[in-house]
Amino acid sequence: MNSVPSEIANVDLIVRGKLRPSSSGRRWCITSPATGDVVGSVASATREDLIEAIESAHEAFLTWSKLTPYQREKIIRQAAAHVRSKAEEIGRLMAIEQGKPFNQSKSEITASCDTLDYYAAEGVRLEGSVLATEDKSYRSSVIYQPLGVCALITPWNYPVSLLSWKLGPALATGCTVVVKPTPVTPMSPTAFCAALIEGGIPAGVISVLNSESIAIAEELVTHPLVAKVAMTGSTRTGKRLMELVAPSLKRVSLELGGQCPAIVCADADLDLAAKVISYKGFRNMGQSCSSVNRVYVDASIHDALVRKLEELAEKHTIGDGVTDGAVDLGPMTTASCLATVKEHVADALVKGATLICGGAAPNGDRFARGNFYLPTILTGVTPDMLVMREETFGPVLPVASFARIEEAVHRANDTAWGLVAYLFARDYATITRISEALEAGTICVNNGAVNTNYAPYSGWKDSGFGFELSRDAVFEYLKTKHIKVGLS
Repeated sequence: MNSVPSEIANVDLIVRGKLRPSSSGRRWCITSPATGDVVGSVASATREDLIEAIESAHEAFLTWSKLTPYQREKIIRQAAAHVRSKAEEIGRLMAIEQGKPFNQSKSEITASCDTLDYYAAEGVRLEGSVLATEDKSYRSSVIYQPLGVCALITPWNYPVSLLSWKLGPALATGCTVVVKPTPVTPMSPTAFCAALIEGGIPAGVISVLNSESIAIAEELVTHPLVAKVAMTGSTRTGKRLMELVAPSLKRVSLELGGQCPAIVCADADLDLAAKVISYKGFRNMGQSCSSVNRVYVDASIHDALVRKLEELAEKHTIGDGVTDGAVDLGPMTTASCLATVKEHVADALVKGATLICGGAAPNGDRFARGNFYLPTILTGVTPDMLVMREETFGPVLPVASFARIEEAVHRANDTAWGLVAYLFARDYATITRISEALEAGTICVNNGAVNTNYAPYSGWKDSGFGFELSRDAVFEYLKTKHIKVGLS
């Protein structure tokens, strides 16, 4: 694979441990979200490629699952170390295809290796149990065994990080995987998997099927040799996936959309609140399920917080994150997401919101061909506005005031999603009551460090099914077996 921006990166499938073209020879092109130029050519998998990848994963499972956790740990750690040596190359591919500035893209690769190491270590800590029985002639024990072949379906906003959340526990427990990256950003996850294989992951343990075809994705998740499906994507896609696998009762874990609120109480540290909300609202151009989507601030500090948010928004540097990897923000990844942002902002303004800053593309010829948009702050927003009801998935912070904290909690919970909620306050009693009342799987109080390997990431309501991260995520890839022996 070539990581030079001026040249086209040729991306193939990975089947039986080898990079190779599609059996049909068909390919499609990837365009830069910053320039509109063609930057990649990707092999498009056929049904024949799909069947071969699944069958090779099943064959590899018979040997990979028989290794001890200590053997797998050694292999995974060696492979992750090799990937780290290629972090710049893979990170540049991500910057090219996704738009995330290079420095952030490179950090995503190294952080993903950290996740693999975390789960490699957790694999050797799996413990069964010996149970007390009702009769001394019985012996009862519980053990855990890997599920089998897992289909991993990954999104475009964090194309390698969100893959590692699934790949880590799958590999550590002895499962093999068929990875189906989104067709929007297939280059960096394919390169990541190729580097893992170069680093020592055995042939067939990881396969990668790139395809634009929905039919290929649907056949992957319904294939009888696939024991589990893990996906990060939209709520609509997650529900469709549940329908597809329901007849076979496959194991499923889904990390879906969010519409995450932030509540800022009167006693909050305003500098901290502004810093975290700005970071979580604008980073990666707001293209994160855990982005701050709605801000509810006590009326007594509303204007002061908005001023601080505006100052921070205007300090963000924007550009092509490939040519200048140190900028804060690159372009939005897709034109359709940019169109949604424009629609939501326009709807809010028509309905009476006030534009504090942003609301348009940055000026200059270098932004004309890309999906660029300025960090945007809106005030005077109301619950009927799209930006307060739907996932904008863009760099927009709508700010509303509240008079009573109960009102803020009610409005924060008045949504179909429940992924993450943010709270800024100093009074411990207030923190405790509100944290327990907010309807989300993760509550961040006075911080924005949402995703950590050691803690579960679980979506409530329409935001997910099952969970990822933490040592408990390994059980998403394991079967439980009770063995009861009667002594003669």
